[in-house]
Amino acid sequence: MFFLHRKKHRHWLVFSILGLLGVGMVIYQQRVALRDIFETLKKEELPLAVGKSELGRPSAEPANTEDITEQNLPEEINLKIPYTVQAPRANWDEEHREFCEEASVLMVARYFQGKTIPGPDEAEAALQDIKQWEIANLGFHKDTTAAETARILREKFKLKDVETIVNPTLLNIKAEVAAGNPVIVPAAGRLIGNPFYRQPGPLYHMLVIKGYTKDGKLITNDPGTRRGADYVYPPSTIMNAIHDWNDGDVANGQKVVIVVRNE
Repeated sequence: MFFLHRKKHRHWLVFSILGLLGVGMVIYQQRVALRDIFETLKKEELPLAVGKSELGRPSAEPANTEDITEQNLPEEINLKIPYTVQAPRANWDEEHREFCEEASVLMVARYFQGKTIPGPDEAEAALQDIKQWEIANLGFHKDTTAAETARILREKFKLKDVETIVNPTLLNIKAEVAAGNPVIVPAAGRLIGNPFYRQPGPLYHMLVIKGYTKDGKLITNDPGTRRGADYVYPPSTIMNAIHDWNDGDVANGQKVVIVVRNE
């Protein structure tokens, strides 16, 4: 009898261990979905996104003037800039890992055109079109600098008021966005620390600043992750990460951003 009891106990222990392993496997397999749910639950409420027509005609004058102060700015703003991830079909091959510049350009261009990015097929076609323009006009498409990216906006998309600002302040950036002017940020991607990047993160990255919250966080469209629409960063993270390509020595690249204004 004692032997049978021990045998049943051993079976119960084996089944319990197998059950726990099964639960663990399910949790592991669903970890991305569970993380998405967690991120959604903790995501803060953002200001309502506004389009160019709702802002009125943004000033063509630079917003980084000496008379701009925090008190002059709206307490929050969120531009209605369409979003695409740089790998629209979730194919993170070498080509698409390099498409952050093209995706940032596309999002800003569509904002000024008053158009959306309806789906992955159109996004992919548009990114490939930008790539072909770069190859034809720049001779390459990977790792475009701030100046080269500004050229794409001016020449391919005919956006004439495109300026690169060296050593921008946070106030400069907020003032431009408040005026309806998107700000494209070239960055040392590994200083951004987005947990959804493929680790260790991109050496060089580009994203779009589209707004800021009442508590001063920056609202971005970050093409480096499919969760990048309206992705919020602490301002210190972005300001620290701003660096141009600098022939691959990104950590020592110039502090520069691209501002695109309505003509």
